[in-house]
Amino acid sequence: MKKKFAALIYGDNLHYLDHLAPLCFFLNIPIVINEKTIFELCRQYYPDVLAVHVEDLKINYYIVENFDCIITCITKELFDKDFRLQQDLLDKEIEIIWTPHGFSDKGNTCPFFESLKNSKKIFVYGKKMINVLKEKKVLDTIKNYYEIGNYRVLYYQKFLSFYRKIIKERINDKLPKNNINILYAPTWDDFEKSSSFWNNFELLFNDLPQDYNLIVKLHPNLIKKNEIRILLLKERENKKNILFVDDITMIYPLLDYADIYLGDFSSIGYDFLYFNKPMFFLPPANNGLYSSLYECGHLIKNNKIFQSIKSYSKNDEFMSNMTELYENTFTKEADLKNIFAQLQKTY
Repeated sequence: MKKKFAALIYGDNLHYLDHLAPLCFFLNIPIVINEKTIFELCRQYYPDVLAVHVEDLKINYYIVENFDCIITCITKELFDKDFRLQQDLLDKEIEIIWTPHGFSDKGNTCPFFESLKNSKKIFVYGKKMINVLKEKKVLDTIKNYYEIGNYRVLYYQKFLSFYRKIIKERINDKLPKNNINILYAPTWDDFEKSSSFWNNFELLFNDLPQDYNLIVKLHPNLIKKNEIRILLLKERENKKNILFVDDITMIYPLLDYADIYLGDFSSIGYDFLYFNKPMFFLPPANNGLYSSLYECGHLIKNNKIFQSIKSYSKNDEFMSNMTELYENTFTKEADLKNIFAQLQKTY
């Protein structure tokens, strides 16, 4: 009997959507979601993906009864914490294939990739992630890993006109014309203190020149942890050239539209390498952290954010570094159909 696959977003994990939905499209499998808002966003921004909404009280049995293998951004250990009872009652073990939700330089100063030890199957983007797993002494414990490359940019290219229409309506038509568009995409204030947001938002919003648009894409976890504070901040910062885009889940259309990237330790920085456009970085709250992305743009260590951006608006000196880092991060040889065929044969 042919085994049944699905992807899963369990709970309020909106940041998984832009990684799992395009993957489901190429593998031709459904994505199961129990959070109604995430389900509706999936239907809105990834209409060609088969999305299934199952309510909280039913989703655990639904997953175990209907599928044999789940592709998700959590480990088997975390999955079993919520689904162990149903697996035992139905006498059925669900196989988990872990997939990353972006690549960043997080996890170098604390356990992160260690949670993948003894996994049966995982997806990786390319050589850089493989090397991290080696350094963490995790790779040799993993039974099988598959290089999936940058399928998200392929998905964006396939539906280019659809996404450009959304960007026009949701962003371009709401901002002053002929301005330089900066995308600021900070990560959340995690246990490594890798976010730049709280140390820099006052300067960013107060010093923003009139000939720049600032498009702010906050990490969902940053909003979740600081909901009231950020809501008040948005109400205060009502300048015509500042736009928050928290409810736009797809990343590559935003990166394509932006003229300049401003970030910190977010994985979006690695995604932006594809476009070979100027990159700037604000130091995270933890000044001891280092990112490979710093070799591809300017790290702004003073309070003159926009003066620095104006002074270094060309990225010619970083072009070769950007290309090399991108190719090291995302393999070119990925064949998702072949990978999926291999996965089906292993059961």
